[in-house]
Amino acid sequence: MKYFSFTCFLAAMVSVLSTGCTGPVPEVSVLRAPEGAKLPQAVLDKAGTLHLIYYTGSMSSGDLWHVTKMPGAKDWSSAERVNSEPYSVHGLGPIDGGQVAVGPDGRLHVTWFHKDPNRFYYARSNHAGGFHDQQTLSIKDEGGIESSPTVTVDDNSNVYVFWHADAVEEAQRRVYMAVSRENGVMFDLPRAVSPATAGACGCCGLRAVTDAEGVVYVSYRGAGDNIRRGMRLLTSTDQGRNFADRLVQPWEVGACPVATTTFAAGPDTTLVAWETEGQVYVTDVDRLDDPLSPPGDAKFRRKNATVATNSRGEVFLGWGDGPGWQSGGTLHWQLFDAGGRPLGDEGGVSEPIPARSVPTAVAREDGAFVVVF
Repeated sequence: MKYFSFTCFLAAMVSVLSTGCTGPVPEVSVLRAPEGAKLPQAVLDKAGTLHLIYYTGSMSSGDLWHVTKMPGAKDWSSAERVNSEPYSVHGLGPIDGGQVAVGPDGRLHVTWFHKDPNRFYYARSNHAGGFHDQQTLSIKDEGGIESSPTVTVDDNSNVYVFWHADAVEEAQRRVYMAVSRENGVMFDLPRAVSPATAGACGCCGLRAVTDAEGVVYVSYRGAGDNIRRGMRLLTSTDQGRNFADRLVQPWEVGACPVATTTFAAGPDTTLVAWETEGQVYVTDVDRLDDPLSPPGDAKFRRKNATVATNSRGEVFLGWGDGPGWQSGGTLHWQLFDAGGRPLGDEGGVSEPIPARSVPTAVAREDGAFVVVF
């Protein structure tokens, strides 16, 4: 197996905390999002262009912006606003902002919510560098919204948007799906796809991904009996028509932990990452009973995991280490080989992640990783 030497660089002047920057580990590049950006989400298209969606504004109202970074470019492109209605995005904390997916034609699909009124929204990019007018996916007042929706696209350009809502106690909340069989032009009416008994943790994030075979996965945090807040996984093998539900890892807590989750789909693996009790975990969706976690102890709380996997099956697991939910913490990461063994020591940078924000990571075609915060 061929490996790449590990290097760390940052657009701003920061120091590298990793003590093991030598050895057979892939390259990790650390980038800062544009000034004032929070809640970044990154995807890489087939041409190797890095696309970044991020939030600016107050905690209750703001905008989503899109920038790109082509291979070899030094700076981000000029920003284009995603939402056609100004200040129609909610950005309170790490579970808010926008989520983005790139389709087989290179089109971007973005989803978000706002509380004035309580609605879920969607927009898709055009081929001129901008975005079509935003669509409202909600068919009613979505009482109880506290977390951003999530989006994924399969190779047939079916677009799936998921969220959890309802003005009921969390034990009665459910995950809903709206699907477009027309590449985001029109959506079917939303319907519940999670079990009625599982609940849904209101202020916890959810995330969706589609693998190379077209299987759709959704990770979300349950709230059975208002205390069983374990990580759960929805799986559909028939383009969203039916879903199976599995418990990933239990966690009993009587209050919402404000925890996030994420995915990474590689050529031969689909990874899900999450937090439980101040530790971050990652595992293949086919090996839920054998998760990996970074060695050592957190200074405060390991949270807001981001994950990427390259063509060799190597894994980047990043997180913020900070108290509570409002602190972004400091950025740390651990690399693993395809067998789940740590590659080198824990890496990180000293400059803090912005308050109420998160890191985001992708894998490049050459096997290197890029993390943005």
